[in-house]
Amino acid sequence: MSSITIGIVQAGFNDLPAENAGKAIDIVRKNYKEADIVVLPEYSMLNPLKIGDPRLVYSYSETPLTSRYLTEMAKLAGELGVFILVHFIEKTDTPPLTMSTSIIVTDRGEAIPVYSKMHLFDAYGFRESSFFKPGDAPGKIISIKGVKIGFTICYDLRFPELYRITALMGSEIIIVQAGWVKGPHKEEILDKLASIRAHENTVYIVLADQTGDMFVGRSGVFNPWGYRELDLGWREAYVEYTIDASLISEVREKLPVLQQSKNKWEIRLLMQ
Repeated sequence: MSSITIGIVQAGFNDLPAENAGKAIDIVRKNYKEADIVVLPEYSMLNPLKIGDPRLVYSYSETPLTSRYLTEMAKLAGELGVFILVHFIEKTDTPPLTMSTSIIVTDRGEAIPVYSKMHLFDAYGFRESSFFKPGDAPGKIISIKGVKIGFTICYDLRFPELYRITALMGSEIIIVQAGWVKGPHKEEILDKLASIRAHENTVYIVLADQTGDMFVGRSGVFNPWGYRELDLGWREAYVEYTIDASLISEVREKLPVLQQSKNKWEIRLLMQ
């Protein structure tokens, strides 16, 4: 298997898409070296939990084909020759609800939706379902440098079946875009869930989380043994990390849980 270098953006973002695009572009442009894909955290376009008004969030939302936000990201991707995974607040035809969508902007300027968040954060006193329609299927699997990548978003980490399905669909790395809200023991919970999801599915988990007054940070990389290889702590940061995908084959040979999984029938149903 190949190696792949992933740039992780950990930062705090505000409520205005234009300002958030400018901040993300500035961080990446100043720090980019050689990443194959750069990952922005959840809510890096705008944060509905801070805005609080679904109608105002809807007014800020955009469609992929006409998005000014994605246009700016496409310029950066073309300039650097890199893929960028953005978190996008996608306009729907059922206002005031939008969709929480991961979109890959390619180095050629294409915007490819890869996943819409299935499990909405209706917990700890928050109600994402006031803002979003849930996605209805696991995400696409994208190959970059010969490494197969799947996608999930934040609260999804609490639903192991999605990760098992995404792994059985071929993922070797699963990227998690997160806005993990602060609270008692929330850092430890995030760390443990990401570690478990990596180990039980023998995949790498790459986590890009927001930080600041509302979110815990702790972005990083978890290998198929469940070991955290990288921890960005709580400060704003941009780190490029190279993953040697050969470890995936080594772990899967010793721990063949995907081959032994009783859920393979679910994949056959999904692929029909």
